[in-house]
Amino acid sequence: MHKLIVLSLLVCTVFSCSKEETIVVDTDLQPLFDSFAAEATTRGLTLDMSPYSGTITDLAETNVAAKCQTISNGQKRVLVDQTFWKSASALQREMVVFHELGHCVLNRTHLDDARSDGSCYSMMQSGLGLCKMSYTDKTRSAYLDELFKL
Repeated sequence: MHKLIVLSLLVCTVFSCSKEETIVVDTDLQPLFDSFAAEATTRGLTLDMSPYSGTITDLAETNVAAKCQTISNGQKRVLVDQTFWKSASALQREMVVFHELGHCVLNRTHLDDARSDGSCYSMMQSGLGLCKMSYTDKTRSAYLDELFKL
């Protein structure tokens, strides 16, 4: 029995039981990760994006465009649904990826406050329909100002 325990510890040490995931950002997502950091810098916030992964994949959940996932070792990654990615406009992609990076990088939670016209106050809205998302070229700057306001 003692030999089995020692062997198990040796195997864990050699193969590293708490294996770190390799940090990889899909080529299509990298410009958005870079833009997120640049927008933060413009607003006086310096971010280190190196610990965050990003992958375009098939998500099993219905009506989920993307999600921020925390891995068992504490690393975080953004997963973007491939079907959403293929059909979304560049602005929709940006909004969804920035929303998820808001969770992963900025530790933001959902905020469903609505303006007087019913539009969402924040891009960090939950998607439950409590406000109307209005992320356009015209409103983009205001949404980003709110996202990076800490």
